[in-house]
Amino acid sequence: MFSNKLVARAMEYAAQAHRGDTRKGGEVPYIVHPFEVAMILKENAFEDKIVAAGLLHDLLEDTEVGIGELRDEFGEEILELVLSASEKLEGRDKRSWNKRKENTINYLEEDADFINKVIACADKLSNARSILRDLKTESGDFWQRFSAPKDKQKWYYESLVYSLKELDGLKMYTEFKSVVAEIFK
Repeated sequence: MFSNKLVARAMEYAAQAHRGDTRKGGEVPYIVHPFEVAMILKENAFEDKIVAAGLLHDLLEDTEVGIGELRDEFGEEILELVLSASEKLEGRDKRSWNKRKENTINYLEEDADFINKVIACADKLSNARSILRDLKTESGDFWQRFSAPKDKQKWYYESLVYSLKELDGLKMYTEFKSVVAEIFK
């Protein structure tokens, strides 16, 4: 499926950077998420540099990889795509969950271009799929694992659906709307 050298290099690089990390509230290796994001982008017929950016999208937020290192390894264009998919990095740890999510929604509604929205949609669809899978199999207070309660998550995901409406017609956006509706029905 991923025969392009750029995509293969990004897969290996992301796997190394996320080595040992797991998804919130479970034992699933974190790398499953960037791989799923890449598969969503590939299934929606985006070019390899977009798929590679999808693989690398969480490196700056969640690993020790820095901007300079990512630029040296993959070039300015992919760095810019990764930066566009990342929360504002400076001062991130000092901002509340609400503020960070408001910034993401506002960015997607007002400033993000089409490709930035595509990468964000693939990322959020992967997250939503994971939530839905876990909701169906876990008992207890599922929402405790998150940084915000269910009502805030509902607000965030429904706001994302609205902010990504420019993608209407793309398979991934249609699925994203559907999965979000099912999670919060």
